[in-house]
Amino acid sequence: MQHGKVLFAAALPLTGLPAHAYAQAQPQEAAAAAESPGALSEIIVTARKKEESLQDAPLAITAFTAEAIDEAALTNLRDVSLHTPGFQFNNQGGQEPGRYNTQLRFRGMSTSQFSPSFATGALFIDGVYVLNGGTSVSLMDVERIEVIKGPQSAQFGRNTFGGAVNFVTRSPRLTKASGQFETTVSARGRYDVQALFEGPLVRDVLSASIGGRFYSKRGEYHATDGGRLGDEQTTAVSGVLNFAPSSHFSARVRGFYSRDADGAPAGGFIDGDINDSCTGKTITTPTGQTASPKRYICGALPDRGDVVTLTGQDLFSSNTLIAQPVVQGGVNVPASYALDFYASQPQPGGIPFINRVGLRRNISRLSAIVNYNTGGWNVDVVAGMNRQRANWIRDADVTDTLGSFSNDPQRINDKSIEGRISTPQSWPIRAMIGANYYTQDFIAAGDGGAVVLYCVVTSDQTSFSKCQFPFRSASNFGNSDKTRVLGLFGSVEWDVTDTITLSAEGRQQRDRLTKGGTVTATGVGASAVKQTYKKFLPRIIARFEPSDATTLYASYAVGAIPGDINAAFIRGDARERAQYQTQFPDLNVSTGQEILKAYEIGWKQRALDNRLRFALAAYHYDWSNIKGRVTASINQTCRTAGAGVLGCDPAVNPTAAVGQPETVRDAGGALVPLLRGNNVLVTGDARIYGGELESSFALTDAWTIDANVAWAHARYKDYQFNFVAAIAGFTQMKGNAIPRFPEWSGNLAASWKGRLTSSLDGFFRADAIYFGKAFADESNLAFAKPYTLVNVRAGMDTGDLRFELFVNNLFDEDRYAAAARWSNFSRPVNFATFTAHQGINVSPQAKREVGLRLGAKF
Repeated sequence: MQHGKVLFAAALPLTGLPAHAYAQAQPQEAAAAAESPGALSEIIVTARKKEESLQDAPLAITAFTAEAIDEAALTNLRDVSLHTPGFQFNNQGGQEPGRYNTQLRFRGMSTSQFSPSFATGALFIDGVYVLNGGTSVSLMDVERIEVIKGPQSAQFGRNTFGGAVNFVTRSPRLTKASGQFETTVSARGRYDVQALFEGPLVRDVLSASIGGRFYSKRGEYHATDGGRLGDEQTTAVSGVLNFAPSSHFSARVRGFYSRDADGAPAGGFIDGDINDSCTGKTITTPTGQTASPKRYICGALPDRGDVVTLTGQDLFSSNTLIAQPVVQGGVNVPASYALDFYASQPQPGGIPFINRVGLRRNISRLSAIVNYNTGGWNVDVVAGMNRQRANWIRDADVTDTLGSFSNDPQRINDKSIEGRISTPQSWPIRAMIGANYYTQDFIAAGDGGAVVLYCVVTSDQTSFSKCQFPFRSASNFGNSDKTRVLGLFGSVEWDVTDTITLSAEGRQQRDRLTKGGTVTATGVGASAVKQTYKKFLPRIIARFEPSDATTLYASYAVGAIPGDINAAFIRGDARERAQYQTQFPDLNVSTGQEILKAYEIGWKQRALDNRLRFALAAYHYDWSNIKGRVTASINQTCRTAGAGVLGCDPAVNPTAAVGQPETVRDAGGALVPLLRGNNVLVTGDARIYGGELESSFALTDAWTIDANVAWAHARYKDYQFNFVAAIAGFTQMKGNAIPRFPEWSGNLAASWKGRLTSSLDGFFRADAIYFGKAFADESNLAFAKPYTLVNVRAGMDTGDLRFELFVNNLFDEDRYAAAARWSNFSRPVNFATFTAHQGINVSPQAKREVGLRLGAKF
């Protein structure tokens, strides 16, 4: 769509920090703002575990107040990311569509790791780390969101390698009871109902709140089997107890529970074999090689209407039904073939039952915050516990052929406790010291989980008439891990002069990882490998404030992600390990820590009587030991043998036995080794640099313009990627862009607020959001086209009642929201040549949506 591009291009001269970052005035700023009508007000952030003005904080932070969240109608983490330069979030965080395995990405960084234990970005709720937290979050009782860009390891520790998002929830009032209710309905079948009630239990001492949300979205796409794609449903409840008997002491406990029940996700698979735009082309790789890619997409992905599908049906038409009998190549597969298999599989404790394509997930969270202060000294204790139980059956081929299904249950437990002491902030030399202990148990299969393949062949055939047998592979829970992390941290800040401040922060972290060995549905067994990683993580900041309106800063920081253990390699016997090391001579039992050395400079400025504000940041990153997945072709050894055991069936090979190599019959009846593609980890390096400019301009007392732009130049210096070797003709990705993050992105907002009558206000807001082209995988052969979304909303507000009409995706932008390489499961699968057939999984944009939002406060 071209309309949004014109709007965005017109906004570029105004790019910068959004007004929502200044929407909630603190007492000291409110008085100053009153001196200049229409001036932008300030907020206080806690990104460095202390209260400070956003203008003064020497970090790149985008903050949203409760008012800003409401005005922009932010309902989830993707909405937040679309309004935040340098931050990206999409439900298709990995390779598969759907709200299952998401990923927070900052400033061009992306990871191929399945486990959230090795994520480059982290979500916190009230300062408590939430493993895999982006999968399902609610904003119903959030009073502020802080998106902190750049490594935050010195302050927050684990997985804040690229940045962090902290949701700060509200504390119930101690003096007055109140409540609010909001409902959103749309013509697309979306319903979102939220309510929150709060008030004192013991006036001025003890208060409580309870909130609830019901969200339901009807899928916008229909599969050829009659089912809908994209159905989503979330039910959530939260409660808070707030105890503040004096001005020196406060304690707060928050509980949260949610349940997700999604149908088959909206997604499609662009088959590289039949949408081939590579064959016949010759390319020069960034390393100077000449390559002739084939059977894949080279350049922009074809639009939805131009995609050729195997069945001739619509691109977004994957299966929603499992129980379908099929006869392929003379092989009769009963309707219960997949479901009977999944019902027999061991499941981690507490996993929700599922017997259809879709997702079931239960999340519970409990946190406590205690503060004691006297004479400016502060003692803080923060503790939290998170539990997540999820079960997912998905159409693994993401088409309407009966190619493959997979089942991938997941169980997550994590606990943390942190204590810290800080000196009075009025001192010229200030300090803070603390300790943190974190435990995590993550049980999941990854690598497809329990997989059902309806058509397996032993030669490179593409016709279903050549099917030799179906195949079922049980989950080995090989991506499960346990982590125990101890961190000691502190900071010192010194006002050298009235205008110059120096600060030094550091964290000594010990991270113990347990993985591999014998893994079952109950966790990582005793024979697993244990690896301890230690690292000191510093951050040095120099801040110069020549006036109250100007902040200049420079910083150096180090981030770290613990290494990982090559579970498939360590489970192999001597013969199998020799095969791995023949293909990858540098392969080790474990990888080293990922290290990020980050340099950043920034300029924050206020002007025109505080009507104009902007923040400019520029950064340079050196990223080493990046974990990269590669596939190794391995002839495994029989661990069990017997009738129906693939590769170890005496009926196929009379000599099949435990300890013998796996063999099968080829299409001609000859015995051949069975080759399986097993994933292992190798490491690489990258260099990233870029900048962000955010601004807000109060044109009048009623009109405000906000605009942001981000540039992220992220390139590999050394990176092996062989999943597309057979089609790309090269495996070294040096010089290629890190995939799935656009080099350019930004957004523009224009808002108006004015008095309609003595008791009625009116409002209007328009947003234009630009997301640049993003490569689908490390080879950079295929990319998703840029897209622009335009949203508008208008309404009336009495202060107690609010009425709003909105249109999301006004121009019905239909370019893909996300795209990632995916192996082709929609055709007959030959394990030996599996990676020779590839394609692209894509997620569609939400269609144009017209709706109504009603709110009430009392």
